[in-house]
Formats: sequence, C-alpha cells, structure tokens
Amino acid sequence: MFSLALIEDNPEIRSVLTVYLGELQGYDLVLTAGSYEDFEQNWKKKHLDIVICDIGLPGKSGIDLAWKIKEISPATQILMFTVFDDHDNVFRALCAGASGYLLKNTPLSKLKFALDDLMEGGAAMSPTIARQVLDFFNAPRPTTVQPERLTPRELEIASLIREGLPNQQIADRLFVSVNAVKYHIKNIYLKLQINSREELIRKYTFSLR
Repeated sequence: MFSLALIEDNPEIRSVLTVYLGELQGYDLVLTAGSYEDFEQNWKKKHLDIVICDIGLPGKSGIDLAWKIKEISPATQILMFTVFDDHDNVFRALCAGASGYLLKNTPLSKLKFALDDLMEGGAAMSPTIARQVLDFFNAPRPTTVQPERLTPRELEIASLIREGLPNQQIADRLFVSVNAVKYHIKNIYLKLQINSREELIRKYTFSLR
C-alpha cells in the first residue's frame, strides 16, 4: 500500500480528487491540504510515497513545496497536477525534484496510470509537457556567456538559476533581498534578450572567470 498526500487549494477540485484517490486500490490517501503551510503543519515528517501537488497555491508555491519535501524526504515522488503549461514552471518544477507533471485537463482515469508509473520508476507527464522536455534536450548546446557581457553579480545569479534555485534561495545564498535578485534577473534578460528561466537554461552557460 503506497501512501499519498494531496495539496490543492481549490476546494471543489480537492474534494473530487480526495474521493477518487481514496478509492484507488493499492494507495492510501493519508493527508490532504490546501496550501504549503497547511501541509507543513500536518505532515510531521511522516513517510509519503507520492505527493500530488498544485503549483499555484496561496502563500508559497507548489514548487517551493517540492524543494522542501525533497530536502527532507528524497525518496518521496512528487507529481505536479496543475494548469500551468509554460516552460518556466515546467522546468522549475523538474529542477525542484518533481518526477511527474500532469495538466489538470488529464482525465482522472489516467491519474492511476501516472501514479503507477511513478512507483515503477517512470516519469508521468502530459504529452505536451513531455514534448517540451524532449525539445529542451534536443536543442543546440548552450552558448558560453563571458564575464564582460554580465556583471559578476549577474553571472552568479544566472549560474544559480541554471542550478534550478528559486529566487528566495538565490537571495539566501547571496545574502541579498529577493527584490535585488529580481532586479538582476530583469537585467540579465534584457542583456541576453530572453524572456524566461527555461530560455536562459537552454541557451546559455556562464563563465565566472
């Protein structure tokens, strides 16, 4: 019996998923929550095989939650279940440790197959998300950006973005405010003529020398 947790802020969707997951053979829904903070308060570090998580939560996001869970329980599989299909959210979620990424238009009948895939070592993804990931790995190799194109601080931040760190963790690592990080990211995008983290990761590497 595999243990499940569900984090979904929409009460109606949470109710539907709770009923469906509660009836799945081989799975035990042991925790439901409506936010990062609600989950953290009730988790108490008990074992979870799979966490099904929305990204757009009130307060801290589902991606923040993924970082937290994988830090404490690396073996826990995280399945993002969300409406967000943009590159930035997809790759931030994968960098945070998500093993699966399903869009909310996925029929519930396919959710069971996704859970089974995760527990068998697979990666459950909606077709459009899987295509994005394949396109990313099939893209040309990144171009190395030399120091003269970005300031030393911008190079540091760009390198940390490539490691998958969210803004708050970058700020903590560099002992600056989140607003300062956002300011530097805006400048990086302008200088490199890009619009997202995924584009930065896909196109560039960074030399700190």
